[in-house]
Amino acid sequence: MIGFIRRHPLSVLLALVLHVAIVSLVAIQWDDSVVIRMSSDGDQHSPQNIPVDMPKESQPMKTFTVNAGAVQAELQRLQDEEQARLEERQRLQAMTAQEKKRLKELQQRQKEEAAKADQARKQTEQERQKTAEAKKRAEEEKARADKARKEAVLAQKKQEEAKKQAELAEKKREEAKKQTELAEKKREEAKQQALLEEKKREEAKKQADLAEKKRLAEEQKKRELEKELARKAEEKKALEKATAEAKLKKEQEMAAAALQRQLEEEAAQRRAEQRRQQLASLKESYISAIMAKVKNNWRTPAKISPDAQCDLRITQTIEGNITSVKVLNCNADATPQFRVAAEQAVYRAEPLPKAPEKELFEKQITFQFKP
Repeated sequence: MIGFIRRHPLSVLLALVLHVAIVSLVAIQWDDSVVIRMSSDGDQHSPQNIPVDMPKESQPMKTFTVNAGAVQAELQRLQDEEQARLEERQRLQAMTAQEKKRLKELQQRQKEEAAKADQARKQTEQERQKTAEAKKRAEEEKARADKARKEAVLAQKKQEEAKKQAELAEKKREEAKKQTELAEKKREEAKQQALLEEKKREEAKKQADLAEKKRLAEEQKKRELEKELARKAEEKKALEKATAEAKLKKEQEMAAAALQRQLEEEAAQRRAEQRRQQLASLKESYISAIMAKVKNNWRTPAKISPDAQCDLRITQTIEGNITSVKVLNCNADATPQFRVAAEQAVYRAEPLPKAPEKELFEKQITFQFKP
């Protein structure tokens, strides 16, 4: 249906117009005195009076204007409905195919599960038979093991008795050995004690000799220290005198140096203040130049409040090329259109004016932008 309409749109349109005209002729009331004529462009002409005594057969038929837009809209609606029905059929066909595929897979899985269950039953039967045989063998092994265990218990009892006898004899030998070792240890301790006493006597003699040497060395050191103190007292007097003279001279030099530093610092501060003011003025001019260039590239969007304002943070290279623009801290009057337009104004201003001084360049510049 849709394909036919697309191939013959004019024929379909004429058919619809004809149907609408027929329905209108059936539904309307005839007027014996007025006829409405249609121009070729569809506009209505003024009604004309028709003589009352004109025969009914010779009176012209009343005609009506057909709205081509309404007909086109009706055609579009029919096309949309046909497209919707086609898409619904395709969706149902896809769902049917998917359901068939799912049922086929389910049947296949059921067959596989049935085969697995049959295999499991066979395996269970084989396991049951193996278990019965293993149980029988285990019972036979248990009987043989019980007999062997009884024999082993008897042999173990005999071994334990023999072991007790051996342990008793070993214990007696150990006791005798301990007595011998104890006597030997006492003799060794007595020998060590004698050696220790001899060592203490020799150590006491060495300590006495060291004490005498230390006393003589201290007396000699005391005499040398007294001589050194007398010499240092003389040196101290001379040093104090020289120190006083040097201190006075140093104080004079320090006062002169301090005065010179103060004068130099004041001059440096004046130069720094002048430089700071100069840089501040240059920076202000630099920022103003950037703001002016951005504002010159501003394209005012429709319906922007004159009170709108935003802070713009621009990231740039030293050549003035823009790497990013971020809109910050906008007031309530700044609409999304205003923010986008402000950002675009910055990009249109590329490259930005270069810094007049290299030290004034800042990679990121933030300023307030108003329309």
